[in-house]
Amino acid sequence: MSVPFSLLLSFSLLLIVLPSSVTCFDITKLLSHFPAYSTLSNYLTQTNLAHDINTRNSITVLVVDNSGMAPLSGKSMDVIKKVLSLHTILDYFDVQRLQHLNNQSVTVRTLLDTTGQAHGLQGFVKITDLSTGAVSFASAYDTKDALGCNLIKAVVSQPYNISVVQVSTVIMPPFILANSNGPAKAPALAPITVTVPVPMPVASEPVASVTPVPMPVVVAPVPVPGPPMLVPVPVPVPVTIVAPVPVPVSVVSPVPVPVVTPSTGGPGTGGVPGPADAAAADAPPKNGAGNHKFGDVSRTLTIVLTLFSIHDSFAVREAAAIIIFTYHIQS
Repeated sequence: MSVPFSLLLSFSLLLIVLPSSVTCFDITKLLSHFPAYSTLSNYLTQTNLAHDINTRNSITVLVVDNSGMAPLSGKSMDVIKKVLSLHTILDYFDVQRLQHLNNQSVTVRTLLDTTGQAHGLQGFVKITDLSTGAVSFASAYDTKDALGCNLIKAVVSQPYNISVVQVSTVIMPPFILANSNGPAKAPALAPITVTVPVPMPVASEPVASVTPVPMPVVVAPVPVPGPPMLVPVPVPVPVTIVAPVPVPVSVVSPVPVPVVTPSTGGPGTGGVPGPADAAAADAPPKNGAGNHKFGDVSRTLTIVLTLFSIHDSFAVREAAAIIIFTYHIQS
């Protein structure tokens, strides 16, 4: 059984057409991993350039970060699409190839040239490898008035399919602004921050759960009022006062002392002793008379001295003085 020739021809045509229609990359997905280019990625979606880029087999995209997109703020969507089309080179240029141009300039075709809106070299970009080691990009149509940019770094690449490199600013030659029909100005897009999920490390070993241990509650003792304390009161001890005992003193009454009056003379003598008195005086005393008189005085003197030793008073002293004086007179 032979295979029909028409079937073989259809299969061959399918093999020829299939590679050109298969999309090998998605520019917006590639840029979604880099929040710094969110503004340019949004413009690619709004202008439908993302679809045109994804259908190419080999392409280089010159991207600008959000701050470098400021010159396009407030411009129409037609201008933005032309500028971004000029940033899309229809060939594969990674950083290694760009830095090995041997100090030469290369003119390359861009996506703008396929739109039918470019004339001459308006849809071409001139790449120059400078002697300083830098690489510059500028419009090939009018290099004098065109504003160029410089290569910054490589962003992402899939060899020979797509290369995304960052440049310093947008390439916006004057003819794009002059030929713009300006239907409506595109609103300025705010940068969209894309949060990339960070993979969390998975612990290989189970983590033991810690059960909280209840802490004992310490209750402070409350002081309980006890019975009142009795303070001893000092009791005064009675002091016995001993009164002096009166001692009876025998009071000896003074003994009256007889006062001897001197004898007088005879009558008519005037008290002058006469010869008889003198003779009587010279006569010796009778036996026992003088001794008896002296004994009475001695006893009286003894009593006075005894009283004087017991009672030292003015009356006793006066009585003693009288007795002594009388004794002297009598003696």
